[in-house]
Amino acid sequence: MSISDLPFDPRRDRGPSSVGAVNGDRSDSGSDVFATLLWGLRRYVLLVLATVLALGVLIPFALSQRTAEFQATAQIGPSDPLVIPNTNPLPRIAESVFNNGAVEESVRTLLKQPNGNIIPSTVQLIAAQDNLVLEVVAHAPTAQGAIDIANNAAGAFVLELGKYSDSVATFSLTHKAILAKKVPKVAGGSASIVLGLVAGLLAGVALVGLLLVFRRPVVDAATAQDVTGSPVIGRITLPRHGPPGAADSRGIALLCRRLLAASVSTIQVAAPNQAQAQLLVLSMTEAYGQMSTGRRPQKRTGPQGGSVTPLPKVVAPEDTQAWISAPHEDSYTVLLAPEGVSARALRLFAEGHDTGSPTGVVLVCTRRRSVNPFAKA
Repeated sequence: MSISDLPFDPRRDRGPSSVGAVNGDRSDSGSDVFATLLWGLRRYVLLVLATVLALGVLIPFALSQRTAEFQATAQIGPSDPLVIPNTNPLPRIAESVFNNGAVEESVRTLLKQPNGNIIPSTVQLIAAQDNLVLEVVAHAPTAQGAIDIANNAAGAFVLELGKYSDSVATFSLTHKAILAKKVPKVAGGSASIVLGLVAGLLAGVALVGLLLVFRRPVVDAATAQDVTGSPVIGRITLPRHGPPGAADSRGIALLCRRLLAASVSTIQVAAPNQAQAQLLVLSMTEAYGQMSTGRRPQKRTGPQGGSVTPLPKVVAPEDTQAWISAPHEDSYTVLLAPEGVSARALRLFAEGHDTGSPTGVVLVCTRRRSVNPFAKA
């Protein structure tokens, strides 16, 4: 547990309300962005590892296992002078003729493929601006297959262009496809894996940052105080299951000693998880019991003139009605804020447990870590 060294006087907070609301669009001015990001990376480490694994290993491996692909090119050009005044409309004319269905039907017949995509996945046209040469590019799993598809598609394309010889020009197959080149794979080798790992790491960090922006987790004292409007009186560690360990009990005992300065008869504990609140109540009751062992109970005059015990009673009302009916005179409210709770959830929780009594916030870590009991919160 960490305890602040600042003077602690919870009773000075007594007033109409000790819980302040924060507008939804307000930024946490006291939040340590770097600390929040580190917490997010620890919390969502599996998400980061998943993105690193996907982008750095799985995707490059899947791309490297793709079937080899070969590419062949046939060229078509005008055999007579152009009838049109310039070459500007030639690419649009060629694309319209290439896509009219005759070329695709010819390739389908060659491949005996009645269904599936042909243009542009199997064969495509490259018609550059200010270039009289039209290229028909074919793709296939084998080199000979790519050559046959390119020549077949180019022959059908020349026949279709011949229908426009009087208005455009007479075209012919100027260069048949005779070679096919193997298309390099998108990913492969150690370089792609390294780049994938770096990209996966950056993507994972970006996703964690996006989650933190939307969730706005509370991981430090400044943010908790800003959200609830109540002072943060310490940080403790509680186990997820079972009783607190020795180190946890020492932290709870330090919290109990600090709360003695409140000079109240009752300490009310509230937590989003009622089981966690009950666990802290039992631990604090045991700690106060150990404090009273070996000494004679002392009495002192309370604010109403009666005598009260110096060691307070610790309770955890179980429902909202119990909190509404709970007396706020001579009592102190302890709000447990689990590390990583969203700012909106903590604000609504604090507002729902505002009885008008002085309130302090205790940050709760549910993971085991070594902390300096006397470090500042």
